[in-house]
Amino acid sequence: MGEKIKVSFCPKCKSTSVRYTFGLGNLFGVIPRMKCLKCGYTNVAFPILVIDKGKLKKKAVRGK
Repeated sequence: MGEKIKVSFCPKCKSTSVRYTFGLGNLFGVIPRMKCLKCGYTNVAFPILVIDKGKLKKKAVRGK
């Protein structure tokens, strides 16, 4: 078994291409939001998947 890592994923399209979005609201203490770069879905938090690092690299090579 390889090294385990935690990866956030979009609950709508299952993509792991998610990022925090920063805007003017973040300057005033509002909770930052996460956004899926594939489908555009936004939410305060996305589910986290614990996966073997090698499997994640294989998924990226295959084209998702």
